Order: sequence, then C-alpha cells, then structure tokens
Amino acid sequence: MQQNTVNKIVKVINQSIHKNDIYGASYSLIGKNENLKTYVGYQGNENDHIPLSSGMMYDLASVRTTTRIFQLIANNQLSLDSKVGEYLSDVSYPKIKIKNLLLHESGLQSDFDNVHSMSKVELIKKVKCAPLIYTPGSRTVYSDLNYILLGWIIEKIDQIPLTEDLSIHIFQPLDMNNTTYSPHNIRLSQFIPTEYQKDRGGIIRGQVHDYKAYLLDGVSGHAGLFSTLDDLSQFAQVFLNGGKYNNVQIFPEIMYTLLKDKEYRHDDRALGWELWDSNKNMLWHSGFTGTSIALNLDNNEGFICLTNRIYPTRKKWAGFKKEESLYLISLMRKKKLKNEYIY
Repeated sequence: MQQNTVNKIVKVINQSIHKNDIYGASYSLIGKNENLKTYVGYQGNENDHIPLSSGMMYDLASVRTTTRIFQLIANNQLSLDSKVGEYLSDVSYPKIKIKNLLLHESGLQSDFDNVHSMSKVELIKKVKCAPLIYTPGSRTVYSDLNYILLGWIIEKIDQIPLTEDLSIHIFQPLDMNNTTYSPHNIRLSQFIPTEYQKDRGGIIRGQVHDYKAYLLDGVSGHAGLFSTLDDLSQFAQVFLNGGKYNNVQIFPEIMYTLLKDKEYRHDDRALGWELWDSNKNMLWHSGFTGTSIALNLDNNEGFICLTNRIYPTRKKWAGFKKEESLYLISLMRKKKLKNEYIY
C-alpha cells in the first residue's frame, strides 16, 4: 500500500480520536504480503477507559453470511435464481430470489418500527409475513430482513444451526479462532462496549447490539457475530489472495467471477457488498456499531477499521459533521473514500 495512503488513514483516525469523535480504533492495512495492525486509543471513557489491544472483540455485520451463500452456490446446493419459497415454505413472498436478497432489492421494507416491543415469536412471524413494498428487482433498499432470511436458508440447506455452520465452513478452516456468535467464557473487558440502552441494563458489552438479533438469541444472518482485528485481517488477506488457505479453497472461485459480473451490479452494490465504483472491483461493507472492511480486488489491498461509533449513544454520533470524522463514523462514504482517503 502506498505510503501517502497510509499517512492519510493514520491522520484521519488520529484526528478523530483527538477531537473525541471516537475513543479509539483498531485497524489494519492489508497487502498481498503485508498485514499491518494498529490499536490506538481506548474502548471508551470512565469505567470503559481501557486501552485497545489485540484480541478484543467487536460486534460485526453480515459479510460471513455472504461467504457461506457463495460456497453453497459453488457446491450446486443453491443458485442466484433459487427462490425463497424453495427453502422456507411459510413466507408470504415465496418468489423472491437469492440474488434479490444479496443485492437488497427484494421488495421488503428496511426494518420494523416497533422491534423493542416484540417477542422472538412475534419478530419471526413479522419477518415471514412482511409485505412487499415494491416489486423485487426494481429498486434497491437495504434491509436487515434480507440477511435474516439468508441465515434461515443456510440453516435449512445444511440442517445445522447457523453458528455451527459458519464455524465449520469458514471460521475453523481460516483459523479464525476468535470469531463466533454469542461468545462466552471471555473476560467482559475483552469486549468493546457499544451503546447505552436502559432496557438492557446500561452499556451493552458482550451482547449483540442489534435488537432483532438479540431477540433471535444473538444468532442471525444479519447481525450477532463477534470477532477480532486479527481474525478479520486473516479473512481479508485470504480473500484478496484468491481464497485458498492451507491448500483448501475457502472462498470459491465462482465468488470472484460473480462479484465482478456487471449483471449483478446494481445501484453501487454487488452481491453482498457495496461498491465504491461500479466500474471497478472495489468492495466494502460496514456494520452499524462502527466496523468496516474494504477490499480492492484490482490491486490486492484492503483496509479494516473497527470502532464503536455509537458509544455511549448514537446521539453523539449524529452530531458529527466534518469529513474526517465521517470517514470513520459514517464508515467509508463512497465519494470521500474513493477520491481522497483510500486508493
């Protein structure tokens, strides 16, 4: 990675910490044969004023669900044109296709307004009976529901719980030994805190922040996964180097073909990823709590940045205005990332 790029990244992160926009960041700069990891700042303030270090666990997003879907496609257990109703018989939208879910063009609403008043049973019923708000394939609207469904479809095909499924097919083969759902037997101080929520007893630490995933016992296709910078850097480096690790093809070759296929690039999205530029192979993905991963398949470079931007409350995050802070807090706004900060 070019030194001026590295310098800009470091400057942005340090400025954000200095201005108290964030309390700290764990980040890595990844090249074909390099993996430079840095931990700077703290988990938070007051009782959470704990220096960041290797092995600390962050609440992540849904990239690993996408990986398992590609593996199933490579094994001919699934196709992009497979329909939801082939695997889930009790949904009100059986004709939505797998590609619609991956591209966030399923027609399902982005979220529910009253999640905090729901039970687990009510949430599951709500997801399965959700109405279509537009014709599948006609618009792009990001929806957690898409990845909740993908998680259920993976479980239906493999006939094992999602947490076990992803561990067997992704985390264990990649030696991602600190990546899991619902982690336990880990010191509480090893978890990066997220947001204060009164109905959950204060600052959330060691539990998934997303309330839908929380209702689903911490395990869902859209949220609930915890990991470390070391493990995510391993994931990214193998991804960038062709997908093979210990002589085993973890990321199937068809995944790279489909991610580069313009047929599956709509509204700055590829299958399971966002695009900086629809004409280039530059992927990124972010999580609401403040985690992000960026992969440039054209030059085999990557950047992972882990923060807890909603700590101690998302109200603090909402006040940020300057571009340097938005780089971390809004997680890689396409225009600024592409033109100024990275690549």
